[in-house]
This record gives sequence, structure tokens and C-alpha cells, in this order.
Amino acid sequence: MSATPEILNILAVDDEIASIRELEQSLGDAHINLHFADTPNAITRIVDESPIDLALINIHEGTTGLVDPVTKQLRALNPPPGLIALVSAEPQAAAHAAQAGVEGCARLDDERTVRRLLTNRFRQIRESRSQSETLHQVSDLHQRYNLLLESSSEAIAYLHEGLHVYANPSYLEQFGYLNIEDLEGYSVLDLLKPSGDGTDLKHFLKSLAKGVIPDDPVAVNAVRADGSTFNALVEFAPARYEGEACIQAMVREQFEQADNAELQEELEKLRSHDLLTGLMNRQAFVQQLEQEYADDNQHGDLAVLLLSLDDQEGLQLAVGTSATDQLVKQTAALFADATEDDHLPTRLSDQVFAIRTWLDDREQAAQLAKQLVDAFSGSILEIQGKTPTVTASVGVAVGGKSMFTVDETLAHADQARVEAMRSGGNSYLRYRPSTDRGDASSGEQWAERLRHAMDNNEFRLVQLPITDMEDDEFLIVELESRLRSEENEEIILPSVFRPAAAECGLAAELDRQFIDHMLKLMQDGSAIDGPAPSAWLLPLSAASLSDNAVIDHLQSAVDGDTLDGRKLVIGFHEPEIRDQLKDVQKFISRFGLRGVRFALLDVELGSRVELTMKNLETSYIKLDPKILASLGKDKKVRDVLKQLVDEAGENNTHVIAPSVENTSDLATLWQVGVTLVQDQFASED
Repeated sequence: MSATPEILNILAVDDEIASIRELEQSLGDAHINLHFADTPNAITRIVDESPIDLALINIHEGTTGLVDPVTKQLRALNPPPGLIALVSAEPQAAAHAAQAGVEGCARLDDERTVRRLLTNRFRQIRESRSQSETLHQVSDLHQRYNLLLESSSEAIAYLHEGLHVYANPSYLEQFGYLNIEDLEGYSVLDLLKPSGDGTDLKHFLKSLAKGVIPDDPVAVNAVRADGSTFNALVEFAPARYEGEACIQAMVREQFEQADNAELQEELEKLRSHDLLTGLMNRQAFVQQLEQEYADDNQHGDLAVLLLSLDDQEGLQLAVGTSATDQLVKQTAALFADATEDDHLPTRLSDQVFAIRTWLDDREQAAQLAKQLVDAFSGSILEIQGKTPTVTASVGVAVGGKSMFTVDETLAHADQARVEAMRSGGNSYLRYRPSTDRGDASSGEQWAERLRHAMDNNEFRLVQLPITDMEDDEFLIVELESRLRSEENEEIILPSVFRPAAAECGLAAELDRQFIDHMLKLMQDGSAIDGPAPSAWLLPLSAASLSDNAVIDHLQSAVDGDTLDGRKLVIGFHEPEIRDQLKDVQKFISRFGLRGVRFALLDVELGSRVELTMKNLETSYIKLDPKILASLGKDKKVRDVLKQLVDEAGENNTHVIAPSVENTSDLATLWQVGVTLVQDQFASED
């Protein structure tokens, strides 16, 4: 996939727009925005509203009065963009251009020269910006590396011609020095003496200076500032410090056999705990869960809770890339304070933390999740002078060891965590299989609960963007509901309440309220997150296919001015409508005439959806999220998916993947032809 050229904003000054339009067509660059200005006020307005990358002015008798205003406005910008003059054959035009100090000039009637001049200038601007971005990234990486070096538990120093030019805190502490100034000018030979193997360190140091780096660690006697010594192994490696070539030395103390038990205990702690946060690491956490699952003496239900901060991207921008480790450490400290040691608080991945607990009552998991959410809600971090306020989302998975494996339990908890973030955050969500009716023991209880939710506006609309990996301008927003009571921070997903609504006969009524929420969103443009989408994906239940009230209500909106049918995609859950294809065909026939397109949702591999596509005019199919669980591990799954994508293409149908966390899964999807992907994050209305 080639990189899409960056959009450039070009200020084009002339007294007539016709010549600018001709120039735009001649350039043929779809990634430039030309902002036309024909008066000093127009120049000022455009410069104030848009970041200008380059300015053009067509200098002739009608625009000489615009030369001074445009140059004045450009000089006031930081940095000032360049100005290119397009001139007529009149000699006065070239003189005006010279007085304006333009960086390029061409005859407007020489189309080839103008196109070459502007194309080269556009390329230079993009290359310069790309270089600046690269330098910025390198600077961020350099800062991050320095922070890692400073916080490393390994004793590391940089040597130039045998002298210390840098030592991290662990190195200074190990050798008993307060700061690098105390070591400056000291040779490494002052701190390292030959060990019993008779290594000639002076000769060895000369070899290092010539770039001869040993593959194996070197045994030495290390000398502390107070004169005491200890046995050590030193690993040498080539490095650079402040642009100069040097040698990195990593010193590891070697303990006597008498200290072996203590050392083994320390090593075991290092193996099982995360070095940055001190919490248990993922490997040890998973091993503990597997042992407990295998223990026949364990009774009751096990709950796994996963937590992460909300709006990670915004937090990262607020504190800076170099403060990532501090952000993780402070999050871990809050997490540890909010949990008990016997919960096994764990850093499961970069930004995700976990605990596990055995339950006598499943409601204990909800109580614990609420405690975690409350502990983080509104907490203030202090990172490099910044004090962001944070909230967190928690995913809960509960199940006896006879129900799920460890991997399944973790996957369920993570799915619930992501959905809690998608639904606005600062909340928890318990994973519930679609057959689980939660605490309701009967259809009457679910009917009462759903009625109360509809009457009290407890269904929240969530916007889920769908983008194209190959087209930055493609955007479809899928709308979904979440059941979230004001009195309870728990969120219930459609996969749970939709089947219950169908059993209670409330599915169509729920759809009608869902449509009303969507129409309200359309009318309130400020509630739309980000740019306006090219289409909205509206999932409906199978019950609405034969419900005249829902159909008439939707048709009224499409036929009126409320909703443009050409921007509407109606989705049906494929497992629900397999036996209702005639009803779906009637529905499609009715709304297809109004420009509405259609999608099949939750499509599973092996569902023979190719037969459904042949009978229904569908523009999209969206894959079931369970497919991603085995996408990277099972070649058979990838082969079947590739076949499905090919069959969809033959029917002019595009395949949409659910949200993807793993970049390797994104690459796999692209390789099999899936480029439409639901974004990880969403906004709640």
C-alpha cells in the first residue's frame, strides 16, 4: 500500500476565479485544497481560518493592489509560507513579482513550466514536512530511550577512549558514586581490575578502541568508591552517545554460592513480576490461573477483571510520548491501591491491568468492578508538570472452570473492557453470552426491565466508525444501542438484551426507539463525533421486517427531509434472517428504490452466506468478532475467509472486519482482501 500524499492548503490570489480553476485542472493533484481570494479581506479571512502551506498570486493589472496585502499576511505567519508568482507577458508584472520577493516565478501562458514549478514545490513541502516528522519521532525515541536507561535496574555506562562519559543511576549506585561528575575523567581501569583468569584489561581496552567487541561477558573484580570489591561480569557493545561513537558497558554483580538461595528467590521474583510496575506479569498470572483451574479443590466461580484508562490517545498527547512509563507506573499504583494482594494484581499488557478472584456469589464481581471504576474516577495524575484527570473502564468475565478455558476467560474479559470504553468509559461491563439472561429468571422480568429502560431513556446511542485501510476519506458510522442505567455503572450489550427483547415481543418497539434516537442525532449535528460520514449503518432486528409501524416510520423519515436514503445502510443479523429471506427481499425491494443499501451482520465462517448474497442485494457483510480469535493462528480460517472475500467481491459486496487490536491481524485481513475495519474506539451520544 503506497502512502497517500498529504493534503496541502494553497492560497490562490487573483481577481477572477476562472484562471485559478484552469490552473487546478492543469495540475491534476487531488490532494491540494485551493483557497481562492480576490480581496485583501478575503486573504485575511483565509489565512486566519486555514493553515497555508504555499501561496500563489497571478500578477497582472487587476491584482497589483493585492501583492502587498498577501506578502504582509504571509510574513506574519510562523513559519511564513512561500509565495510563487504567475505573471503575464507584461514586463511590469515581473517587476512587481521581484519587488514582492517571491521564491518562484513563471509565465502563466507557459503551462508546462507552471506545472513543473508547482509540482516540484509541492513535493518539497511534503518532503520537508515528512523529514520534520521523522526528526520529531527520532527525538521522541531518544527521550524515551534515555528515560528507559535512567530507570533501568541494569548498571550501564558509556565509555569513550576508556573514560566514563555517562553512567545511569544503577551504575552509580553499584559503584558508590553520587553523580556522573564524580566519575568524569575516571578510566574504566580505575573501576575494573583483572579477575583470576588473568585477563589483560589494558590490552583488552585497546582492542575495544579498535572496535573489537567480545561476544561473551568478561569476568572482572569491580572496585567501589570506598575501595571494597565485588565479582562482576561485564558485557560490552558498540553504541553512540550525543552523536559520538563509544562503548556501552553493562556490569552485573556475581554472587557467591552462599547467596544462591536469596539470589534464586530474587530471580524468581524478576521472572514473575513486571520490572516497571512491580505487579505480577502476564506469564505468571496465566500460569497461576491454569494451576487453579486444574485444582480439583477449587470450588465456586472465578472472575477475571481487566482495567485500562479511558482515552489513552488523548492522555498520551497530553503528557507526551516520553512520559509513557510514568503514565503506566502511576496507573499501576492506583490499581494496586484499589485491589488486594490476594487478587493477584497484574500488568497484563502495556496499558491493561488484571486481577482474579474466586466468588461465592457472582454479584461480588460486579461490586468489585464498581469499586475499581470508582477508585479511578476523577483521579489526578502528576506527570512532568501535567495533571490530567483520568477515568477507567473495567471488563468482567465470570465462569466456573468447567465452562471456559483460561484463554477464553481472558478474551471474554478483554472484550467486555473494550466495549465498556466504547460505551463512554468510566464504567464496567460483564461479559454475558447471548444465552445468558443475567439476573432475570423469567421473560416477565426482562420485559419489565426493558420497558423501564425505554420509558426512562436508558438506551444510549453509540457511534462506531468504519474506515478503509486504503482510502482515508471513506467513513461509515455504525450505530448501536447500549443499555446503561443511571443508577448502575454496568453496561449491557445488544448481544444480551436483543435476544431477550425478541423473546418478550419488544424487539420491533426497541427498533422504533432506536430509529428515533438516530433521527435526533441527524438533527443535532453537534452530537456527531468527527467529520460527517458518507453513510450510516443502522442494525435492525428480524422482527422489524414484518412490523408495519417500524417500516412506515422509517419510510416516512426517508421520504421526508429527515434522512437521505442514499446515506443509509440497514443491517440485519445474518443468523436471525436465514429463514426469513422472502421478508428481507420485500424489505430491500421497498427501501432499495429509495437509495438505501443493505448489510448482513455477524457473518460466521461456514454459514453458507454466499447463498444468501445471491438471493439478497447486499452492499456489505460484517464478520462475526469470534473470527478474529483464530485468524492469526489457524491457516484454515484464513483460507475460508479469503474464499468468502472473493465470493463477496463477485457479488459486489464489501467485507467489514470488527474492531482489531492486533496490528498483525490488520495485516492478515489486508492480505486476504479485507480493507474495511471498524475502529477500536467510539463515541457515545
